Amino acid sequence: MTSTAEPAQPSPLLLRAGRTVFWWGAGGLAAVVLGTLPRLPAVVASHFGGSGAANGWSSRTAYVTLLLVIGILLPAGVIGMVHGITAGRPELLNVPSREYWMEPSRRGQTVWRVRAYIWWLGVILTGTSIAVHLAVLGANAARPPHLSPAVIVPILIAIVTAVGGWVVGWYRVFRPPGA
Repeated sequence: MTSTAEPAQPSPLLLRAGRTVFWWGAGGLAAVVLGTLPRLPAVVASHFGGSGAANGWSSRTAYVTLLLVIGILLPAGVIGMVHGITAGRPELLNVPSREYWMEPSRRGQTVWRVRAYIWWLGVILTGTSIAVHLAVLGANAARPPHLSPAVIVPILIAIVTAVGGWVVGWYRVFRPPGA
């Protein structure tokens, strides 16, 4: 049995908050990376094995560039792509309960929900980059460079929890009323 009740309009705060938190996080990432640049060695231990020992190296410039690309440009690009798709061809969206959400009377709300929610994925990616940078910074302060499991395990747990929460939230945001 399908519900004929229309879904509640989501709060505009969801979109504004996600966008604001993302851009503050992106600015924070840039500030932290640039502020800690003098603490990074010229050759940065940037990859670590399961024991925490460094097994991959990058120049400081390559490390910082990659970190900023992954932490700012990648999520901003995903957000921009999603906004572009929703502006031009929203029928290309693959959302849960697609038949319900792609009905013409709900398509505008669907676009709004996708746009609002994608900012939060960007927040997760930017936050991950900040946490990884701080862990790499600490690991490079040790001689020889070493990434402690006591540092990386909580970060990994936080990332998995955040992404899992985002996925669960995605399905909840697109659950039709009465489902």
